[in-house]
Amino acid sequence: MQHTLTYETDGKKYTSKPFDFEAMCIINDAHTKNEDGGFFRHCRDAVDYLFEGTDVTQDMIDSMDIGERIGMCRTLWRFYIDVLTSKNE
Repeated sequence: MQHTLTYETDGKKYTSKPFDFEAMCIINDAHTKNEDGGFFRHCRDAVDYLFEGTDVTQDMIDSMDIGERIGMCRTLWRFYIDVLTSKNE
């Protein structure tokens, strides 16, 4: 199952690239540099990364409602924790 983010604006729905190793590393690097920061601080750059190369522009991301951006970060944090706690089968 591929984990993605979705963003809706002006009646159009956008989908990010799938959560991958690079996104995992972006979050992990931010987490290890500042363990006291919350999931928003750890995941915000990963949101940008996952929408790179899609129809979502950086201007769209920068003007995104903070609540929506925090929600995306919360989702990415769950993806990150799921990977860390999953067992190799």
